[in-house]
Amino acid sequence: MPDQTDLQSHTPNPLYKQVGRKLHERVIQYAKPDQKLPSLRQVSERFDISLSTAQSAYQYLIDQGLVVVRPRSGYYLPKQVVPSTLQPQIPAANPAAERVNVSELMIHMLSLSRQKPVINLGTAVPEPGLLPLEALAKIQRQISRKPQWAYGGYSPVGGEPLLQQALSQHLQQREVHCTPEQLLITNGCTEALRIALGECTRPGDVVAIESPTYFTILQQLESLGLKALEVPTSPETGIDLDHLASMMSAIRVDACVVNPVGHNPLGFVMPEVQKKALIELCYRHGTRLIEDVIYLDLSYTDYHVRSLRSLDTYGIVSQCGSFSKSLSPALRVGWLLPAEDTHSATARKFLNNVSVSTPCQLSIAYMLEQGLYQKSVRKNAAQHKNRVHQTREWVLRYFPEGTRVSLPQAGFVLWIELPEPFKAISLHERALEKGVMFLPGDVFSPTSDLYSRYLRINCCACPEEEVLEGIKRIGRCF
Repeated sequence: MPDQTDLQSHTPNPLYKQVGRKLHERVIQYAKPDQKLPSLRQVSERFDISLSTAQSAYQYLIDQGLVVVRPRSGYYLPKQVVPSTLQPQIPAANPAAERVNVSELMIHMLSLSRQKPVINLGTAVPEPGLLPLEALAKIQRQISRKPQWAYGGYSPVGGEPLLQQALSQHLQQREVHCTPEQLLITNGCTEALRIALGECTRPGDVVAIESPTYFTILQQLESLGLKALEVPTSPETGIDLDHLASMMSAIRVDACVVNPVGHNPLGFVMPEVQKKALIELCYRHGTRLIEDVIYLDLSYTDYHVRSLRSLDTYGIVSQCGSFSKSLSPALRVGWLLPAEDTHSATARKFLNNVSVSTPCQLSIAYMLEQGLYQKSVRKNAAQHKNRVHQTREWVLRYFPEGTRVSLPQAGFVLWIELPEPFKAISLHERALEKGVMFLPGDVFSPTSDLYSRYLRINCCACPEEEVLEGIKRIGRCF
């Protein structure tokens, strides 16, 4: 019986690409090096497609370096396949808590990319084609028919009650139990993080962070005058709890900021046993725990991955989230679920910028209420997984021997370790000359040169043909 599972006729992806991906998922990734693959006729019969479509599917895989063709013999897996477990190594972190100074470097990196058109693999947002923008636009047209309600004044400081209610119900599906009034709606996850840090620290305090970590976290520490204590972080299990415990026994750690699901840039989902141990550790040392769950809804394997907040029995976890990666970065709507009373955080929010855009809040509320958001993120997680695994294979093919690449479990970025003697900053400069941009690892740590041989790539920044072209151009820079 033909296998047409998940093949779609009404989709931007041509049929041959869908078949190529299915071949990879069901045959190639389980095959051994140099193994002969199904013939064109077998593929044609299996997927009920023409021979020409089957040939195009194989050509698609050949272009990615996943398949080789031997004249008059057929299609084969390459003789040498780089092990898929070759994850990046994490160097020893700076043992001292230090002031952060990354903003100048980050601004410089972004300004370089704007000097001429580039394939932008640096910014961590998905391409518009992977977002539910048509459904969102339809919702916004409905809102615009009630202009006095949506545009006639400021929203309440804490957020639109309709969104607070819808978000509260959504989080309960994640076993995060809170009332609508406990949720503070913010201008993205960045503001949520800033308020959460402001609630539990003062200038000069020490904040433990994962190493590497998302540069926006570093920028917030820098702007608040806080010291960063880097803790080595495994690309498989997360922050090193033994190292963190040792540092907590030696110095006062006032807060700990982690990204436990779809970590940026490593992409791991922290195991539940590690999450519980981290909560226990922070509780024993009186350390406030702040989690960034911006990729919580974009896990590949299980829609019901637990957050730290859902496991917290002590009341020490503040949760920061956003819809920027899963719905639309342009809306700039996030949330903070504080560990303690929301009133203080709300007052801090009012001093920052009064409130969040009413139409944007209502758009998300309707998307949640009608189940459109939930349907979209389940689809997107599968798309991200395919694109990330595909891009990983391209990197291993076109980058130098000895390159190591992360194996994400959520999100859409890859963390890449280059072999000696290559440096990401100089590679970044050469790549820009060839019209492609990524982010060097230097911006993911406050310690100079710690990640000088590392870089981050967004696998979903643009159509896959452009991503492949970008990887090839970077590969030609070595």
